Amino acid sequence: MDRELLVSAAFRLKHDLGKAVRWNAPASRESDPEALRRRLERDLAGTRTGSGGDSSAVAVFDAWQRGDGSIFQGLARYAQRLDRVREAMDVVRTLLPRLPELAWDDLVALDDASRRLQEEAQDLWRDVVSTAASHP
Repeated sequence: MDRELLVSAAFRLKHDLGKAVRWNAPASRESDPEALRRRLERDLAGTRTGSGGDSSAVAVFDAWQRGDGSIFQGLARYAQRLDRVREAMDVVRTLLPRLPELAWDDLVALDDASRRLQEEAQDLWRDVVSTAASHP
């Protein structure tokens, strides 16, 4: 496997999804449900903006999965980390469409999922970079 392709693919997940899903997140979670709901809307429903309009975190992840994500197929060393990304994404996929009516506990679960997405995407990138550096 081309290590530069892996590094590049992991970086795009970290940057395009991991960074974007927490772009407006404060150091401490909002205590007001409506403030949290508004932030989650900005960060998860409008994860990427561009000439083609807004793309949700789900759309960004699905596009990554179809393209760059396929590079990781069959690479057991990264499977567990990618499984955790998918698990967090499943929470987002389930809760985001109901964001306007979510109760506090579900808003917190959605926020926690966005944090896990950020952390796991960053950790995947670090894993790939450290593996690439130790196996030139």
